[in-house]
Amino acid sequence: MRIISSDEIDACLEDRDVLETLRRAFRSNIVAPVAPDLRIDRLDQLAGHLTLQPAWTNFAEQNDVTRGYIGCSLNLDLPENKGFASNLYLLYSGTGGQPIALVDGMRMRTWRTAGVHALAASYLSREDARRLLVIGDDLRLPRLLSAYATVRNLTSILFAGTSPEVRKKAANQPELGNVHFGVTSEIHAAQEGADIICVAGPNNSSGSYDTLTYLDPPVGCHVDILDPSATLSSELLQESRLFSSDLTAPARAELEWAADLSDLAKGSKAGRRYYGQRTLFLPGARTGLADFAIAAHIFLRS
Repeated sequence: MRIISSDEIDACLEDRDVLETLRRAFRSNIVAPVAPDLRIDRLDQLAGHLTLQPAWTNFAEQNDVTRGYIGCSLNLDLPENKGFASNLYLLYSGTGGQPIALVDGMRMRTWRTAGVHALAASYLSREDARRLLVIGDDLRLPRLLSAYATVRNLTSILFAGTSPEVRKKAANQPELGNVHFGVTSEIHAAQEGADIICVAGPNNSSGSYDTLTYLDPPVGCHVDILDPSATLSSELLQESRLFSSDLTAPARAELEWAADLSDLAKGSKAGRRYYGQRTLFLPGARTGLADFAIAAHIFLRS
């Protein structure tokens, strides 16, 4: 069994390849069942969670077990650990069931997240989108912004509440070499010129969330929610056409969803309907299909 490190993942992946791998995966009939979260009782009435997200090639449909894989993401979230949960991905051969790869799931998750959000932007943002506003901070932003640049010809990225370290790493991404970067504290004024708004996370300097309840993007803007904890106004949610990554388990079941990435990739439902429409993408919690596709892609190329 091969152990695939974060450095090996970075060496074998490119944004465009990841994007197209995910597009094919969402068009496919990969089996990705729901597995229950496992509660791990800790001290002081706190609990951790072990989340399993399995997926495998649809062997029955292809009538062949000599090709394909079986995989599972193992995500461990303990209350005493801050930041992202620990993650590993275990990939098995679909032929004999032997384990063939153990992948650094935390680094793979960064690439998968960037690819999923960029894939959504390819369907939901306007084709002439050039100006991006980033609100908040997240360590995955440099990879995400690079992925955005594969689907839209970005010319300007404006940061609000993003750490200098993340901004520097973003500016050093080769795909963003021709982009103008700026910083602002006037979110509500900056949004008026944005074609895409990425809600990334809490403000780096304060650790708290910027006020987004009055976020009112211009007509035709695409809003991409990287941080599902962000509080959004009911007006924005009502006036935007809403999309998610997987509607078998939507992030907020009470909302009126238009489609998920499978619908968009297969062409069974429309994305943006007209130029001036506001669109909003909020990913769901289930990532088994996307993780499986990226893990297999890494195994074949590393």
